[in-house]
Amino acid sequence: MPAKTIEVIRGLERDRFRAMVEGDGAALEALLAENASYVHTNGKRETKRQFIDAITAGRRRYRQIEIQSQDVVAAGRDSCLVSGRALIEMESKNGALLFPVAYTAIHVQTDGQWLMLALQATRVALE
Repeated sequence: MPAKTIEVIRGLERDRFRAMVEGDGAALEALLAENASYVHTNGKRETKRQFIDAITAGRRRYRQIEIQSQDVVAAGRDSCLVSGRALIEMESKNGALLFPVAYTAIHVQTDGQWLMLALQATRVALE
C-alpha cells in the first residue's frame, strides 16, 4: 500500500476520534460507510445511525481519545485494516472513565473515497 494511502487512513482515524470527542455528527456521517458496524468494548453492536445518534444526543460522551499505536495494512486493492491501541476517557453517570483499548477497523474505498466499514474494540490492561 502506498505511503500516501497509509497517511490518508491515519488522518481519517484521527478525524474520526476528533469527531467522537467533539460530538460532530456531520463529520462522523462523512467518515463512516452507510452499512458501518461498530462493536464497543462491552460487546454492544451499533449501526452507523445508532452510533452517531448516541454521540450527538449526549448519551455517549468522549472526553479524550489518544492514539497510542496504530498499524495500517492493505487488505486488497480497495480496503485496508487498521489495528491499534488507544486510551479513552469518557463521561459516565458515576464520573470519568479512563481505559485503554485495542481496536481493529476496516476501511474501504468506494468511488474514490475512503470510509470506515467496521470497528471492534476490546478493553485491555494498562501497560
